[in-house]
Amino acid sequence: MPLQKKRIILASRSESRKNALKLLGLKFAVIPSQLDEESFGERNPEKRALKLAQLKAKDVASRVKNAVVIACDLIVVFKGKIYEKPKSRKEAYEMLKTFSGQRVDIVAGLAVIDSESGRMFSRLKRCKVQFKKLSSKEIKDYIKRYPVLNFSGAFDGSAVLMFAKHIDGDALFYTGIPLSELTSILKKLKVM
Repeated sequence: MPLQKKRIILASRSESRKNALKLLGLKFAVIPSQLDEESFGERNPEKRALKLAQLKAKDVASRVKNAVVIACDLIVVFKGKIYEKPKSRKEAYEMLKTFSGQRVDIVAGLAVIDSESGRMFSRLKRCKVQFKKLSSKEIKDYIKRYPVLNFSGAFDGSAVLMFAKHIDGDALFYTGIPLSELTSILKKLKVM
């Protein structure tokens, strides 16, 4: 287990992200960002993911002392369109049906900030998921079992493991955090 010299704060309620930090052996607290993501107008996926992660990290860092704040934003892009969190199970079904048999881009922004010094590190990761052809039953079963309204594009790492035919790039979806980049940043900040 790594030695921690500062408190670590995860700026997210995401169970996948909590599990990722536990996987690294980190002790942390959860303080979700209060950022209104829907009012953020940037439509370029890379800029949006990175900027939202940075804004979430700054929001939480402004409310805590002597801590390292970790924030992420994950964006699903298909044919140039950003797919946000669905507003209903019907919309989630339509999204997953759209992705069936298609190649979908996933963009992840990561921001880590030391609330004491204000020093921030940001990283951007991108990968592509080739979905297999999905049956209506597979989609409906997934929607029944998982909180799809919490996920951009209506899917998380579990769905990628179940629905992916092929992944190009880092399979970061399983955790919602690019772990190798996070580990590197935490070492630079002397938290690990």
